[in-house]
Formats: sequence, structure tokens, C-alpha cells
Amino acid sequence: MANAYLAFEQADEDQARAIAAELERHGWSVAGSNADLRAPEKLAALVQTIGESAFVVVVASRAAHESSAVQREVAAALNNGRPIIVTTTSDLPAESWIHATLDTSQSINLTDGAASEALGKIIDAARGAQSGGRVIAMLNIKGGVGKTVLAANLFAAAHLADKRSISFIDLDPQHNLTQYFLSPGERHRIRDRNHTIYGILNPRGDASLSRAELGGVAIPLNRAKRGKQGNFELIAGDERLFEFTLDTRSDRDKAEAFTRFRALVAALRARSDAVIIDSNPCATFLTRLAITTADHIVAPVRPEKYSLTGLNMLEHVVREVRGRPLRPGEFSVLLNGVNDRTRSGETGDADTLTRAEINDAPFFSSALLPTEVPYSAVLKSTPSDRLAANPINVTAMMRVGGRAAKESLAHAAAAILRRASS
Repeated sequence: MANAYLAFEQADEDQARAIAAELERHGWSVAGSNADLRAPEKLAALVQTIGESAFVVVVASRAAHESSAVQREVAAALNNGRPIIVTTTSDLPAESWIHATLDTSQSINLTDGAASEALGKIIDAARGAQSGGRVIAMLNIKGGVGKTVLAANLFAAAHLADKRSISFIDLDPQHNLTQYFLSPGERHRIRDRNHTIYGILNPRGDASLSRAELGGVAIPLNRAKRGKQGNFELIAGDERLFEFTLDTRSDRDKAEAFTRFRALVAALRARSDAVIIDSNPCATFLTRLAITTADHIVAPVRPEKYSLTGLNMLEHVVREVRGRPLRPGEFSVLLNGVNDRTRSGETGDADTLTRAEINDAPFFSSALLPTEVPYSAVLKSTPSDRLAANPINVTAMMRVGGRAAKESLAHAAAAILRRASS
């Protein structure tokens, strides 16, 4: 299967051929726009091809501006979180959907033809698109599975045990991850400076941050001296994100929020081994942001009734957003809270039944991680302001006394990062 996709219109075929030849000369195989893939009955094949590409190059022109086919290919790339390299062969109308949908400020200029300098920039951009950390979304449509606290502790384990650089994004309007890590005073100071995810998603107004500021608002969490440790940082959440879940924002605002969020993720992944998105446990615009930027999705599951129902709902939502079935390597299921001695009844029944149910499911059996996280009162607890004096110390790697919990967190995080990088 091709690992690069080239979206263009026939009027730009000469430039497209030059781009394809240069990509192939540097080792990429290229699939491009063609009448066969653009046939209505081939939509699933088109989305599959784009979804399996490492990146997409868009030849933006007046012909592309007028092309529903290029627009459809760009939508498939965005929905599947594919990095997009924009090249321009002519001036675009100010109101073009290309400007509204893509970041054209960094486009590569081909108006004078596909010269060697411009082709070199495309190759550099293609290499950059395949470098950097992996983006991992912690998602489950079912609530109460310990998603937020588990996200914090899994990747604190990766940071402390394996020296991984980690960037968190709190994309949940309840902003529990932010409350877990930061004290009330710190949260108020961050909000007063407008250094939250709300300021990043807002395209305009007093609550909006400039594009230049997007990568600089992360809050360091490890208090380590520069150079001593990899970064461990947080893009703080904000309850005002509810505006993006209640249809109070215009389509234009959401389109610009989408572009700004992608720019944020690109900035974070350039300096981190992993970008962890903690999203809300339902299907909203915010969930779409997480799904469309994630390289890998982790679904925490507690051993209890209806666990598989939540997983099936999540798989359905992701499939609807991406327009194609998921591949097993894009997904991990992590059992959280096994061996819970506080449950009534015979210990282990719920663990065994849940494990068997997931293993019997055709898709999820290959996604279930062998490492499981044991029950811990700390990992079951909700964020507490009194515990947030030193953020790194509220993680289970520092606070959980049992070696089993610490080791399972480190092993599970390592397994997730391996799967996300494969």
C-alpha cells in the first residue's frame, strides 16, 4: 500500500508528477488522485488508501478550490489524522475552503513550477511529518473507567521509569486531569493568563491566543531543572470547553478550532515522545478532535457488566469519524482495577468474565493488552485539591506503595508506546 497520497486536479498534473517523482526518488511510494478512486462506489477504497498513508500532499490551486473531489480527499486526510503538506500553484480566493480548512501560512510555493528548491522543501516537510512523538487518545464512551487518573499515572510511569518526554492535553470540559495535577491557585493564574485549551481553540476575541503562542502555554509538571529530565507538561483544561459540545459555536469557529488544535498537536509532538489527549466520555466535537489527531487510541476498561458495550460504542464512533474500519494496531484495550478485593461476591469473577468477553470479540481480542493494572484506592480516587502540592508526586509511581501497581503501570505504558509506534 502506498505510504504517501497526492491530492490534485488535472490542471496541476505537471506539478503533481514532479512531486510524485521526487517523493519516489527519496523512497516513498505514492498514490494520487485518479478517476478510479474518485468514483462514488470507490469511496471506501479512497478513504482506506488515504487513512493508510503516512502523509498527504495537497496541490492547492484555483482548480483545487473548485474541486469537490480534492475537498473530499482533504476531509478524509483530516478525519484520519494524516499530516498534510500544502503546496500552492496559484493564488486562491480569500474565501476558499482551502484557507478555511488547512494551514496555508506554511504552504510551499510552486507558482513558478516545481523547481528543485521547492521540491526539497516538500521532502523536508515529508520527513518532518513522519518524525516526532506519537499522539495517544485516552477514550471510552462509557464513563467511570478511571480514564483520567490512569492516563496521568501511566505516562508519569513512562516519564519516571523510562525517561520519556510527555505532553498532556486536557480536552475534557470537566478538566479533571488539570485538577489532578494543579492546585486551585495555579489553575486560576493559568486561566487569568488565558493559557488553557480554551484560548487555543478560540479563533478570535479576548479569549483567543495567537497562533505563535500555541506551543508555549504548556505547564511544566516535573519541576526538574532544564536538561536534567525530559519534559512532562500539561495543556490545561477549561470548563468553558462546554461551548464546543453544545452547538453554540458556528461551523466557522469549529473549523478554525480544528486547524488550531492540529497546530498545537504538531508543536507538542515535535518535542515529546508522546502527546496524551484526555477527552470527554461521549461523542462530541471535542471527541472528534481527539480521534482525528490520534495515532493510537487507548480504551481503559473496568471489569464489570457492559464493558464490551462501551467498547463497541467507541469503535463505532471512531469508524464513523474516520470513515473506515479501524486496524487492530491503532487500538489498545487496558483492563484497569483487576483483583479488586472490595467487590462483593467471589473475587475474580468480574475480571475473568470481562477478560473472556473481550477476548471473544473479533476486533478487541487483538487489542487487549496482556498487562493489567491492579485495583488501587489511589487509582480509583478522584482528583483532590489537597494532593496537588507537588504535581509529580500525586502520581501512582511516587505514591502507590505496592510494587505490583508501579510495575504494571510502567509495563502497560511501555506496551502502549510500542503499539503506537509500530
